[in-house]
Amino acid sequence: MDIKRTVRLRLTTLAGTALVVACGGGGGDGAIAPFWVQAGIVVTDLNADGRADVAVASTYIAGPPPHPGYVEVFLQSAQGGFAAPVQVGTGPDPWGLSAGDFDGDGRVDLVAASPATVAPQPGAVNNSGGIALLRQDPMQAGRFLPSQWTSTGGAATDAAIADLTGDGRADLIVADGVLVNGRALLLAQNAVPPGTLQPPLALAIGSGRGSEDVAVGDIDGDGRVDIVLAATDAVVILRQNGSGSFDPPTVLGAGLRPQGVAIADIDGDGRTDIVVANAGNAPAGGAGGASLTLLRQTSANGFTATSITVADGARRLAVADLNGDGLPDVAVVSLVYQAQNLPSRITVLLQSAASRGLLVPGGVYDGPYSGNFIAIGDLNADGFNDIAVNDGPVVLLQRAASPGTFEPLRPLR
Repeated sequence: MDIKRTVRLRLTTLAGTALVVACGGGGGDGAIAPFWVQAGIVVTDLNADGRADVAVASTYIAGPPPHPGYVEVFLQSAQGGFAAPVQVGTGPDPWGLSAGDFDGDGRVDLVAASPATVAPQPGAVNNSGGIALLRQDPMQAGRFLPSQWTSTGGAATDAAIADLTGDGRADLIVADGVLVNGRALLLAQNAVPPGTLQPPLALAIGSGRGSEDVAVGDIDGDGRVDIVLAATDAVVILRQNGSGSFDPPTVLGAGLRPQGVAIADIDGDGRTDIVVANAGNAPAGGAGGASLTLLRQTSANGFTATSITVADGARRLAVADLNGDGLPDVAVVSLVYQAQNLPSRITVLLQSAASRGLLVPGGVYDGPYSGNFIAIGDLNADGFNDIAVNDGPVVLLQRAASPGTFEPLRPLR
């Protein structure tokens, strides 16, 4: 049995709250020794040296939940190697991890989301989530100040940094996994004092609908940042309307059990598209039905859906050029929690240069046994984008001699 995978098993209670179930060690025969698990992963240049660095949300398991949480920061050297990670404390059991400039100083900050901060109670809705904001130390590039914790309620599965009120200051949006809440949570930054947050404001996304992942960007081309959520049964768009608030949600069909979402102009027509990873039947113990849904914006606010089969249990995805042709491609990480003897799988989908917007299979690779978050960047300083997966973390390096193909996974360092 893969104990790390069991720890990561995310259940949905009858009340609709996302929980993290954990096994912990202790004394006595047969006890499980303490260990680490990793969740959300980010690849970006954290210290402004032109090289991609890695940050991953990590949890130390040594007993029952809640467990101590951290973000581990790996800085890349000029030779393409990575220094030992520096840890910054977060809230317990961090899950989603995202990057952005929160305080407007030009440096990358991080936000880690914790779905629950108290032990699960049978039959009870767990509304104890929160977020940890890690602002970069202005005196040490790539280093971070002690995290700033904010309780949000709900099950904070992911968060993102962006100006969501049109006042020129970055705010935070949090995906809430509690089904009965039917909301996302907006934490606006105060003008005075800057760097502090207003209480969470609920943004309705539909009754009985929780969300697993959130992306931010200008969907409709009006110059304002909008919100896109991978929700229980659909993709939900919340458009910023210019008065510091949002239009009623737009709901778009995706695949079965959306888990991850990203936004990008995939087909190069100047309109923002949406890409969704759908887990399929795997969360319920079944097989099949996993897919990637490409929602191409083919007219203003009009989307055309295309479904592509991927490995069972699709969880998260990342968008970047994966074969050096200058076109955005997609990588999806899949994990069937119940299949303890099988590793995660990474499905690579390459965009056709001859038919923009067409994603074609580029290979399926074995990932680590508990991989469920994914990111892309040049992780060995050879000019080609590579794939990073949270469990370890590990990396699949792109073969320079065969662009668009990847070597077997190896440790990040």
